[in-house]
Amino acid sequence: MNAAFFTLHSGLPREAPGDEESLAWALARAGTPQDARILDAGCGPGADLKTLARLRPQATLTGVELHAPFVERVRAEQPGVRCVLGDMTSPPDGPYELIWSAGAAYGPGVRAALTAWARQLAPGGRVAFSDCLWRTERRSAAARDFWARDYPSMGDVHTHHTTVKAAGYRVLDARWLSDAAWEAYYGPLAARARALRADADEALTAVLDETDAEINLWRQHGDEFGYYLIVAEPAG
Repeated sequence: MNAAFFTLHSGLPREAPGDEESLAWALARAGTPQDARILDAGCGPGADLKTLARLRPQATLTGVELHAPFVERVRAEQPGVRCVLGDMTSPPDGPYELIWSAGAAYGPGVRAALTAWARQLAPGGRVAFSDCLWRTERRSAAARDFWARDYPSMGDVHTHHTTVKAAGYRVLDARWLSDAAWEAYYGPLAARARALRADADEALTAVLDETDAEINLWRQHGDEFGYYLIVAEPAG
């Protein structure tokens, strides 16, 4: 990711679709205790850490993130949260009662992430994570072309459940994220893109054009793909 990308994404509340309602659902389905140790793996700028602090005020929260400015922002805005610069598959401070990850497991790969996280879970601990999947076999050329570039290994619900099982987990519950969860990401992103457009140089203009195309793709073809949220536990 280049400097223009991070110019656009600087200051945004979140880096993937998600909202408080879906996170609250995951906490309930996972049976996460009030005083749990919780990891946000790939926490970005910390939106879900703020929500976790509201929903589980007695919990011990840790975030891990590869992008240093995001880590610095979490540390500045959330002094009660430990945020570490590093690989989400090698988090500090475990074991955890819950490992949460919003749209970030595709980086190392879902199976690799789940396999690594199993070693970081406390007895009875669970994982809740979202990942983008195909929702239908009927796929427009625009959607196929976009995801072939951005997430070529993207699967569907069947292949996703198979991957989770192959990583040694059983699925406790699953659901699609709502349109509101997408708007929570794309709304602020679109507003920032508009604000930057007038003074953008060539590199930033290219990033803004790509972003507008991505948002328009979801608005026109969002019934073909979506973020799927799974709550799972080790099967052994």
